[in-house]
Amino acid sequence: MHIINFAYECGGFDTRLMRGGLSPLVWNLSREYASRGHRVSIVTPAHGHLDRLRETHAIEDLDYRRDHTVPLVLDPKTWPGRPAEVPLALTTRAHRLRLDGVDVYFLSDAQLDLLPDRLYPPPGSEGHDLSFFKPLVFQVAGLRFLQDWEEWPVAEPSVVHGFEPSYHHLVPMVLRDDPRWRCVSTVAANAPITHKVYRPQLDALLRLFGRDPSSRAGLDAWEDVPPPEDSPEAAMIRALAATRLHTEFGPDHVSLFPQVLAHADLVDFVSPGQRDYYSTFADSPMERYVDSLPVAGLLREQAGKLFDGGCGVSDAWLARDPATVDRDAVLRSMGLDPARPVIYHAARYAVHHKGQLELIRAVEEVLASGADVSFLLRCATGAGGAAEAPAANAYFQRVADAYPDRVRLDWRLVDEDTLFTEAACADFCVYPSKFELDGFLIAQAEAMACGAVPIATAQRTTAHFGHALPPEDPEATGFAVRGSFRDDDTELARLLAERIGEAARMFREAPEAYARLSAAASRTARRFTWSDSATRRLAVFRELLDGTPRRLPAEDAVRYGWFELLDAEAWTEHRDAIARRAEALGDAAAYGRCAELDAAAYERLFAAAYRRADFARCAALAEAAGREELMAPVRTRCRIAPARGGAPHRVEYEHPRVAAVDVVVEADGRDAPWRTERAESAAEAAFSDEPVPGSGTTELAALRRDADGVFRGAFGAGSLRGGLVLRLTLDDGRVTWDDVAVPEVPPYLVVATDLDGTLLRGDLTVSDRTRRALGLVAASGARHLVVTGRPAAACGELLTSLGYSGIAVCGQGAQLYDADADRLLSSATLDRDLARSVVERIEAVLGGLELGVVTSPPESRFKVTPGFGERVRHGWDVTSDRALLWDAPLDKLVLHHRTVGDDELTETARRLCGDEVTIVHSVQGMVEVLPLGVTKGTGVMRALELLGCSGAETVAFGDMPNDIPLLALAGHGVAVANAHPALRAVADEIAPANDADGVASVIERLFGAAVTRRGDVS
Repeated sequence: MHIINFAYECGGFDTRLMRGGLSPLVWNLSREYASRGHRVSIVTPAHGHLDRLRETHAIEDLDYRRDHTVPLVLDPKTWPGRPAEVPLALTTRAHRLRLDGVDVYFLSDAQLDLLPDRLYPPPGSEGHDLSFFKPLVFQVAGLRFLQDWEEWPVAEPSVVHGFEPSYHHLVPMVLRDDPRWRCVSTVAANAPITHKVYRPQLDALLRLFGRDPSSRAGLDAWEDVPPPEDSPEAAMIRALAATRLHTEFGPDHVSLFPQVLAHADLVDFVSPGQRDYYSTFADSPMERYVDSLPVAGLLREQAGKLFDGGCGVSDAWLARDPATVDRDAVLRSMGLDPARPVIYHAARYAVHHKGQLELIRAVEEVLASGADVSFLLRCATGAGGAAEAPAANAYFQRVADAYPDRVRLDWRLVDEDTLFTEAACADFCVYPSKFELDGFLIAQAEAMACGAVPIATAQRTTAHFGHALPPEDPEATGFAVRGSFRDDDTELARLLAERIGEAARMFREAPEAYARLSAAASRTARRFTWSDSATRRLAVFRELLDGTPRRLPAEDAVRYGWFELLDAEAWTEHRDAIARRAEALGDAAAYGRCAELDAAAYERLFAAAYRRADFARCAALAEAAGREELMAPVRTRCRIAPARGGAPHRVEYEHPRVAAVDVVVEADGRDAPWRTERAESAAEAAFSDEPVPGSGTTELAALRRDADGVFRGAFGAGSLRGGLVLRLTLDDGRVTWDDVAVPEVPPYLVVATDLDGTLLRGDLTVSDRTRRALGLVAASGARHLVVTGRPAAACGELLTSLGYSGIAVCGQGAQLYDADADRLLSSATLDRDLARSVVERIEAVLGGLELGVVTSPPESRFKVTPGFGERVRHGWDVTSDRALLWDAPLDKLVLHHRTVGDDELTETARRLCGDEVTIVHSVQGMVEVLPLGVTKGTGVMRALELLGCSGAETVAFGDMPNDIPLLALAGHGVAVANAHPALRAVADEIAPANDADGVASVIERLFGAAVTRRGDVS
C-alpha cells in the first residue's frame, strides 16, 4: 500500500526538525512501513532548513511550483484594527529527501519557512503576527501538493495519515469524497476536545478547495447550545476555561475534533488509555461537560473508527546496552556524585501540562530536607542543537543554581546519543504529566528501557507503563501519584516529593525491591516497539482499504458503560461482566438486564453511585427503589449558611471519598483573594509551546479540610454567580462536579414547631409532604427547631425518625436537648413540696384530681394515677399510691380532672398558684405545672441564643395554649386550624389542620422561593 504521512514535523532523523514526540512518531512509523515493502511518503514543511539540510542530506529539487493565494480571514475580536481578510500570495515549491526507503517531501514558501528555530508559532502570536497561520498554510499547501503531484500511485487508494488534528483537520474534510484517498487522523496529544476554529476562516478554505460549506452536512450539527449564563453548567464551563482543559470560543467558531471524527475514515491514538480517555473523558473534569455536548453522541456513533496504534522505543535505542555507559564518569563530568541515586527527567519545556513546575517544587523540597539524591533534568526549549541555550524559567534555574552538586539542569534539545547516555545513568525517571494532555510516551519508555524506575502520574494515557499497579503486582514498575487537573498544584508537588523520598529510601534500604522494579520497568518498556506499532496500524489500514467494517469491541463498550451499543449476543456472552460494570457505575437499567433488581441490589447500586459522587444517579436510584431514606447522606453532604448583613456564605462539605473540594468563584478586578501569582512570566511562557488559558475572572478556590474530615470555606454572595458549583477530587483520583443551590437569605432563620397536634398527624406520624417541606428549610440554610412538651427522654426515637439533628426544646421549655449527641444540655426541676402544695390547694377548691409527674433525668419516668385512663401511653407507670409520685426529683406535674374542663382547671390553678409556678394547658385532658418562669417561650429564647438568632428571625407553629409564649416570641406565629381558640386568637396566621399538613403548606409558601431545587439532590 501507499502511505502518505501528513505531518507538521517529522525530524526524527535530524534534531533540527524536531521539537517533540511527534517527530519520532512520524519518522519511526515511516521507516517501519518502508522496511516491509510499502511505499511511504511524508509531506511536511521545510521550516526554513533546506540549506542546512543540504549540508548533510541529498535534497532533490522537484519540478513542482504552485502559485496560489491563501485567504486569511481574521476574527476582529482577536485581530482588532486588521482587515477582515488578508490574501496571502505564496509560491510553494517541493523538495525531496529519500532516506531509509522513505520519500520526505519538504514544502517551502515564504510562510512555511518562518520560525526555523521553534517551528511552531509562539502561543502569544495570535492576534499579533501572521506567522500564527503557518500551520494553516501548511494544510493548504500540503493539500494542493496531494492533489497536484503526478507521481502518486493509482493502483489503489493511498492512505493519507495526518498527525495531530490541529495540523491536518482540513485534510479529511477536503479529501473525503475523492476516491484516490483514505484518511486517517492521529491524535498524538490530548488537545482539548472542545477546541474550535474560526468558522469564516474554515468556510473560506473549504470554498478554496471547491467545497460549499453550506452543503457540508454536519458542519454545524455537533455544536453545543451554551447554557444560561447564571446556570451551574455555565459556571463549570467558565472554570474549565481557566485551565488547560477547555477554551471558550464565540458563536462564530466551529468545533475541530467532531469534523475530524465525522470525515476521517479512522481516528488513531498512541496508547490504549489515551483512546479510552478521549472516548469518554471518564473520571475527569471534562466528563460532565462532554456528556452534554453533541460530540458525545458522535463518539458513540463513530466508535468503530477509533483504534490505538500505539507508539514505541526505536530499534536504535533498544539495540544499545546501558551497561556500556560509564555512569561514574558521565555523572562526575556533570558535577554529580555517582554514589547518589539519580532522578531523571527529559522532555520539551512546558511548565504546566508536563508538570514541570510541580517537579521543580518537589526537587526544591526534597533537597531542602537533606535527601541524598541527585537530579538530572532536561527541559528542552526551541533552541534545538544549540551549543548553549538560555534559561527558559528563572525559578527553575534558581533551584538548580542553589544545589550545583545535586542538580544538573539543561535547556538544550540534544541528539539521541546524548539522551541515551543520560538515561543510562538514571536510577529513577520522573514524569508528572497533568490534564491527560501529554503522556511522555516515548521519553518515559526510553528511560524505563534503560532500567529507570518511573515516578509518574496515574493517568489513563500511560497506564500501560505499570507504575500505578499495586506494589505486590509482579508487573508493577514504579511509583504513582494521583493525576492532576490544576496549573500550579501544590498537592501534586508534595506527593512527588514524598514519592521521590520513598524511592530514594528503597534504593538504599531495599535494593532487592528496587532491582525487581527496575527489571520490570525495562521489560515493560521494551515491549513497546515501533515494529509492533506499525504492525497494528498496517492491519487496520488494510481493513480500511479492503472495506472491512469496524465496530467497537464489546469489551470496550462494557468498560465505557456504553451498554446501548451491545447487541443481543454480547448481552449473553458478557452477562457477568456487564452486571459487574453496571453495578460499579450504579446503572440500574443495565444491571436489571443481567440480574435481579431487588432491594439489596438497589442498595449496592446506590452505594456505588454515592462512592462516585454521582448524586443525580443516586436520586434516580432512590426514586426507582422507592427508598427515599437512601438520600439522607446526599441531602446532607453540603450545608450552606446563607449570607446575611454582608457576611459571606459559610460552606461545609462532607463525603467519605472526597479528597479535595474546589469551589468555582467569580469576581471582577485583580483583588480576588483566591488569585495566585503567575507561575511564569510572559517571556518564559514564550519558550513553551503550550497555550496559556484565558485570564478571566473565574477561579477555583479550595475548601480547607478540617480535622473532622469536613471541608469548609466562606464566599461572598457575589462570587457564586452560578450557585455553589464544586469540583470534587475523590481519593481514587476521579474528578467530578457537584452543584448545590445557594439559598437566598430565607424569610426566617428558624422554624420552630410544636410536635403533637401540630407537626405530627393524629396518628403521630410525619407526612412525606411535611418531610419535603422541612427539606426546603434545610436547603435554604434555616434551622428547624423542635419545641415540645414531651420530656427529652421521650423524644429520642421520634426525632431520629424525623432525621432531626441539633438542639430541641423539650419539657415545655424546661430542657434543652442535643439530639446529635443524645445529651441533655440543661434541665429545670420542680420542687416536690411545692408540687404537693399546688395539688392540695386546687383539690380544696375543685375536688379530687388525677395526677401525673415526670421525674428528672436520668430516670425521666412518667408516673400517673389510674384515672388518666385512655391517656396512659406505653411506658408510663400507673400507680394508685400517690406517695410514689413524690419519691424522686420532678421536672413537672400534670393535672387532670374527670368533670372540670381543662380551661377552668387551668384558670383555677393560675389563680391559686400562678405566682409560684407556671401553669400551661398543652394536650387535651392535661394541665401542666412547671417551675416558675419556664415556658416554651423561655426555652426557645435560650435555644436561639445558642443558634445566634433572634425571635424576630423565627416563624413558630403551635396548636395549644402552651404555645402562646412561643408564638408571642416569634416574628410570625402560626396556629393550625385544629388549634385551641386561645392560640388562634393570638396567631398571625391560621394554617390548615395538622392532618392536612398545615405546617408544610406555610413552609412551602415561605421557603419555596428561597430554594431552587435541582432535581432531587440539592
